[in-house]
Amino acid sequence: MNKIQQYLLDHQDEMIALTKQLVNIDSPSYHLAGIQQIMRILESRMNALGMTTYQLESGKPGTVLVGQLAGKESGAPVILSGHIDTVFPVGTAQQRPFKIAGDKMTGPGIFDMKPGIVIGLYAIQALKHFDLIERPLKIIIVSDEEKLHLASNAAQLIAQEAQGGAYGLNLEGTTATNTVETSNRGGMIIDLTVHGRAAHSGSEPEKGRDAVVELAHKIIQLTALTNLPEGIHVNCGRITGGISENIIPDQATTSLGIRFRTLTQRDQLLQQIRQIAHQHVIPETTTDVTIRTQIDSLEATATVQQLFADLDRAAKELGISPLIAANDRGSSDAGVLYAQGVPCIDGLGVVGGAAHTDQEFASVHSLVKRAALIATLICTKDA
Repeated sequence: MNKIQQYLLDHQDEMIALTKQLVNIDSPSYHLAGIQQIMRILESRMNALGMTTYQLESGKPGTVLVGQLAGKESGAPVILSGHIDTVFPVGTAQQRPFKIAGDKMTGPGIFDMKPGIVIGLYAIQALKHFDLIERPLKIIIVSDEEKLHLASNAAQLIAQEAQGGAYGLNLEGTTATNTVETSNRGGMIIDLTVHGRAAHSGSEPEKGRDAVVELAHKIIQLTALTNLPEGIHVNCGRITGGISENIIPDQATTSLGIRFRTLTQRDQLLQQIRQIAHQHVIPETTTDVTIRTQIDSLEATATVQQLFADLDRAAKELGISPLIAANDRGSSDAGVLYAQGVPCIDGLGVVGGAAHTDQEFASVHSLVKRAALIATLICTKDA
């Protein structure tokens, strides 16, 4: 066991205590009071580490918390990133608070992803304790990742803060001690709204231009864009239109949940969706396309693969090599970093599973193991 591992093992009870504190505070993406409470706790922790901190207003809901720590040398910083929001409603923390039994921790957000923030902070603490911080460090924590930053500018703020970063480490959880993610899918939520012309469906149907029928034709074309083997999925998850059975509907909307594997696919999908929008079966109808939110994908490019190789060398030093480079089918803010030219590894947080369910769990021992892996990578990569 190296000195970093031993240091973190000596502080494992502190890591558990901070995890418990965070998990027992409700923080769904819309719950500003809980989000602010957690951000105050984390900002205080960062300040105690000597980090310069600031919060950026991201609009509704919440905020972006940034902490910076100077290294012995100037240059591009290492970027750590994560989120503190959960999918669970207010009251969940009281109904099923943090519990620990052997190596198993449970509670809302215990896997996705409150312990990841704890892991990142204690990795920084261990590096500072041993004076091993060569290049600057920056940690970015957001409060609405579970909503894909819908109705906020958090993704733009992450991109702004990540520009010029040396590499990124995203603190989402993973399912096995020797697994991380070198790629994941991006996502978009897009609204297509068809505008037609209302008319009485009994006495003057010929004067109407049916927006629902026009949208129905488009939905068939939109869902045909799905290509699951290529990682593309277009889901017409919500449809609204019309106000009465005896009125030709003059408006209809579908909200699309879209997943893609590469930025090239994203651009192609946007072009295809706009083409479908501008082609009409029902004459004199028009269609608006609105991108409500977007998170880019993480791709296993050469620079990402080199970062993974560096991480695997760090894992070997800790006795957990070889690492497995997995492809996460979900989305995360790792894609935001990657889109800014920052090579990134995802899934460096706690080991566990059953995210977004009442069976969510995480491994106690992975707190130390993952913090040691991050700290060892940072202090050996540029040595």
